[in-house]
Amino acid sequence: MERLQTEAEVLLPVSLDEYWEVASEIGEEHSPMEYDIEYLDGHLRARIKMATDFHELIVANLAGTLRSIYYDYPDIRVMGSNRTVYVEPCQMAVKPDLVVMNAPSDLYPRKGQEAGIKNPYILVEVFSDSTQKQDRNLKLRCYKQLPSVQYIIYVEQYLPYVSVYTKNGDVHHWLNDDYDSLEDIIKLGDVELSMKDIYHKVTF
Repeated sequence: MERLQTEAEVLLPVSLDEYWEVASEIGEEHSPMEYDIEYLDGHLRARIKMATDFHELIVANLAGTLRSIYYDYPDIRVMGSNRTVYVEPCQMAVKPDLVVMNAPSDLYPRKGQEAGIKNPYILVEVFSDSTQKQDRNLKLRCYKQLPSVQYIIYVEQYLPYVSVYTKNGDVHHWLNDDYDSLEDIIKLGDVELSMKDIYHKVTF
């Protein structure tokens, strides 16, 4: 925490168990909105949360739109970025900007500590300058290995661009559709998501 007062990001080589312990301790001492603590590629990554206005506006737009779309779907729940997703094949614990569930949460068992969800249905990441490279590469590769995930959505904040990965049968086969116009309608199975709704009140 002291290093984060002078450094934008702190990377520490730790074990997965050490990460869970640190994440739990920080969660007890600080607001989850204050710090972003993740575990990627054998390292704990810690940052002070400093999202842009556009980033937060897009996340709020998406959360509201997805809740409205799935309002009458009894099993589907939309949750924010304070939920940790655990990808067991990669031993990766991260906090996407939005998590959509289509079943009761299957939690990675951590007695007395923060638990990670293992069965998300949709994962949403809104790119920021500091995380875009990891979001596009390491996270995407690992997200695709989750059997429960049907859609992975990446959203640019400085221009209208959304990239959607749709599972095509199993974890090894995915379809990718890109949308770059505010007039586009994004297809998520039998539901539709408007680009205008995602970027409502965002200026370019």
